[in-house]
Amino acid sequence: MSIASRTIPAAVAPLAALPAQPSALQGPERARRRRWRFRPGILLSSAFLLWLAAAVLAPGLLAPADPYAVDPARSFEAPGAAAWFGTDDSGADNYTRIVHGAATSLYIGIGATAIGVVGGTAIGLLAGLNGRLVEASVMRFLDVTLAIPEILLALVVIGIIGGGTENAILAIGAGSIAYYARITRAQTHLVRRSGFVEAARTLGLPAWRILVTHTLPNVVRPVLVLATIGVGSAIGAGASLSFLGLGTPPPAPEWGAMLSAGRNFISNAPWMITFPAAFLVATVLSITVLGRELRRRAEGRLA
Repeated sequence: MSIASRTIPAAVAPLAALPAQPSALQGPERARRRRWRFRPGILLSSAFLLWLAAAVLAPGLLAPADPYAVDPARSFEAPGAAAWFGTDDSGADNYTRIVHGAATSLYIGIGATAIGVVGGTAIGLLAGLNGRLVEASVMRFLDVTLAIPEILLALVVIGIIGGGTENAILAIGAGSIAYYARITRAQTHLVRRSGFVEAARTLGLPAWRILVTHTLPNVVRPVLVLATIGVGSAIGAGASLSFLGLGTPPPAPEWGAMLSAGRNFISNAPWMITFPAAFLVATVLSITVLGRELRRRAEGRLA
């Protein structure tokens, strides 16, 4: 007797005849459980960013000492109860300088990202809303720009306008414009072909009103989500310029400048470079993790 012709036993037949029951966690309930499940990385990143916000808004509460105070008698003091992260070559407290340097590093990251988003959005809209000739010209220019690493573009801009914190922000922001312009252009094509934009045209709304009330808000929203990831990259680029002596000048408390000062003493005072590097890496990772989480949720809502 073949397997296909065998009969199901009577005790098993009722169970086999029952229809398959849907999972209790299908649909919205499963998505909600997946969205709110415990993620240690998100929790740790959020906690660190809360500390970072406190260091930016109220650094005196976390480190009441003066970040510019020096004491040559305490030079190269190892980490301990008197100085949690040790002291540098001039006797300044590393922990105090790290806390007060958070504002400068975050200022560079947010400022450069804002320049990149504003400039990239303007160029992307110009390419996405105009004819093929304008779009092709803009896109070829963006392709050439994207072929050059952002840090090299920033170095070119720094070589033209000079160093300093504000110039570093401008240089890093200018280097990221092409990235945001390409994203904006692609998003503009999606929005301009959407049903609500077509309906607005059918109703006779002027082009400027469609741009302001329909196109721009729907184009900028996903760009801003991606910009949260860009803040971490901009902070790293700002620290790189300061490490090269082209960003925030010493003795200002800035993480990249602290790395540059500590590289000469890495053999006898490794804490001068270890702690600033650790906080820099933690900041970039935390912002990137939360930025990717926001991007995942935004893509989930669109799906």
